[in-house]
Amino acid sequence: MVAFIVLSLLTAVRYIAYVLAIVACFFSTSPLLHAGDGVAADDELIVIQLKWRHQFQFAGFYAALEQGFFADEGLRVELRERDPSHNIIDLVLDKEVHYGISDSVLLLHAANEVPIILVAAIMQQPANALMTMASSHVRHPKDLLGRRISFYENDSDGLDILALLAEQGIHRSQLIRTDWSIRLDELIAGNVDAVSIYTSNEPFRMREMGHEVNIIYPQHFGISLYGDILFTHRDEAQQNPERVAAIRRAVIRGWHYALDNKEELVELILEQYNSQQKSRAALLYEADAIEALIARRQFELGHLDAARVDFIVRQMQRLNLLNRDVSGRERLIFRGQTNYALTLTNEEREFLESLKTIRFAAEVGGWPPLEMLRADGSFEGIAADYMKLLSDILNVRFEVVAFNDWQEILDSAKRRDIDLLPAAVSTPDRRQFLNFTAPYVRSPSVVVTRIERDFVADLNLLAGEKTGVVDGYASDEMMSRYYPHLNVQRYPYTEAGLLALASGEIDYFVENLAVASHIIKSQGLSNLKIAGQTPYTFDLSFGVRRDWPLLASALDKALASMTAQEHADIYQRWVQLEMTQHFDVRRLWLPAAIILFIMTLLVIYLQRLRTLNRVIQIAHDQLEQAEQRLREKNSLLEEVSITDKLTGVFNRHHLDQILSDHFAHAKRYERHLSVVIFDLDHFKNVNDTHGHQVGDHILQAFAQTVMGCIRNSDVFGRWGGEEFLLICPETDADQAVQVAEKIRTQFAHLTLAGLPKTTVSAGVADDSNAETLHELIGQADKQLYAAKSAGRNQVHPLKT
Repeated sequence: MVAFIVLSLLTAVRYIAYVLAIVACFFSTSPLLHAGDGVAADDELIVIQLKWRHQFQFAGFYAALEQGFFADEGLRVELRERDPSHNIIDLVLDKEVHYGISDSVLLLHAANEVPIILVAAIMQQPANALMTMASSHVRHPKDLLGRRISFYENDSDGLDILALLAEQGIHRSQLIRTDWSIRLDELIAGNVDAVSIYTSNEPFRMREMGHEVNIIYPQHFGISLYGDILFTHRDEAQQNPERVAAIRRAVIRGWHYALDNKEELVELILEQYNSQQKSRAALLYEADAIEALIARRQFELGHLDAARVDFIVRQMQRLNLLNRDVSGRERLIFRGQTNYALTLTNEEREFLESLKTIRFAAEVGGWPPLEMLRADGSFEGIAADYMKLLSDILNVRFEVVAFNDWQEILDSAKRRDIDLLPAAVSTPDRRQFLNFTAPYVRSPSVVVTRIERDFVADLNLLAGEKTGVVDGYASDEMMSRYYPHLNVQRYPYTEAGLLALASGEIDYFVENLAVASHIIKSQGLSNLKIAGQTPYTFDLSFGVRRDWPLLASALDKALASMTAQEHADIYQRWVQLEMTQHFDVRRLWLPAAIILFIMTLLVIYLQRLRTLNRVIQIAHDQLEQAEQRLREKNSLLEEVSITDKLTGVFNRHHLDQILSDHFAHAKRYERHLSVVIFDLDHFKNVNDTHGHQVGDHILQAFAQTVMGCIRNSDVFGRWGGEEFLLICPETDADQAVQVAEKIRTQFAHLTLAGLPKTTVSAGVADDSNAETLHELIGQADKQLYAAKSAGRNQVHPLKT
């Protein structure tokens, strides 16, 4: 009997350990840290070959260069723009460049035993897809049988497209190697039926041109490969492993900065890297698309998984894209060091020596198991263990300051009354007054509810319900920012919110998975369960007052110097504490009947947990599907919200937003900006004489005429009625007059079957004499009135 009891208890403990291992926070060995100076002792110029021409796809590399992250590692780096006629992989193999960016097509070359090493996966999903015209009704891969498919000029890209075609039985003889510059024109003209694209670029361009398209995503049909991968020659990895590690750290650090400051990087690209002459709107669209492909909230940025590489290889072999096995797949991935010697700069050492104490904030009660402030003033938890190590590594002294609630802590951090937050999530609002280290703890954000309620696949399903969060926490900021329509109840700390949930005061509670699981178990809230996962995670970092950047960089380096075993020891210490803290081994001496009763309850509980795990997996799958549907609906809604339904060009609401951005940019950087207001002459007479349907055709014809005359950087839309607005960045009034005159002339000579001849008048103004946006529009409107008064069918510039 005793043996049975012991065995049952051990089984229960093992299962609870398994559950905690899944739900507990994950420790980051993020390489966003410095290894010290002098990696390239000979001051060699390191060349990184970009995968394409300059755009947001490489924003992390720009940030690493411009923010000095490469320089911090002792590296001189040149970013080289792509020449489409050259194969990137060949450039690295021939040692014409040190590093390159490609995708999973690297595995095809590895099968041919070429000496390449994969350094970091920038994108966890590829951006490649196939695009067709909506009017062609080609919506599925099977529809491509016998069709003409425009593909890349060489084999440096597009393995996922090749895999999709192979999976669907489409022969590669259908591929047409087309120059990138004419590929979209070929699709629009009907010379090809589908084109390979980057989802972050071409769909936006087609929408700007007024074309409806259909996108065929390989991942929707079972092809899930890596996207952009940083790689190098095997000789580089073997001869200069420290330099490879330094490049990797700087690049990943740059990508975190770029994604945290997307608008800033867009401005940088517009000013220094805009060789493609992309618009600001196009770059912002690309930024959001690239962030989704990087998926840094789900995966550690740069992570390459050997098991996933193995799966991709087997999939490629099954599709006959690989003729032989890739031997030693594990050796394809650069491992290098997982921790680095602490090397502080003189400035960092001097700053640390100048600090008597570093005051950090802790909330009474805390956030177990991450941080807990005991009644006796002692600070414990995962964050506390890290701070003890950091104190020894950096020879600094930390001093705890107690607060009653989190909002008080944030207010105090804004005033710089405290110096550090030991376990904080980096959010846009907090980055205004704090610098954040690389995350050292990761845990997903989940929805908790009572046991009788259904699982939640989408936070929008909580509409009409009472949903709790901790006041001022990242979950509160996330809900306020992205789900303002929900009924959110705020609580001073997590335990209060979960107790309110258990008692029926609220219906759901959003919290960090590790914290929620800890409190549910420690408080015995057996009527609560995890009901779903949000799209967000708690990536916990040290938040340092913004005027102390040297402390933030020193903490980053200290975290990097910790060994993997030190990270694991902290994790295991608190996981084991949670497994044993509430189990009293003296229960084994209780009467056998009581023990058997307890074990029966445990067995029932464990069985319920197994069932819940299966249901959670199902809910997770449903969540992914729902997220995809939501993205598709959001994309459609975005297009509808900014487009004039009749003419297909931008509407007044979107023009107001873009014009405001361009005007602010022009004034800030002292750049030219011109606007042109067009008005169709005697348009009321056209409607009264010929009917509104004829008038609509004329409006559409004018919009098409303008779109054929303007540059990619210009923005055109319907201002209202028969008035249209053209925004011309980097353009003075004289240049804008030339554009407007070209449009007026072409429209005046336009002959439309069955439609009356119509002309247009235009008023032009630039920002040289306009201090406000209202003045600029007023001056253009005044010139339009002058053009009409002078007899119409003419362009009037602002006289300066």
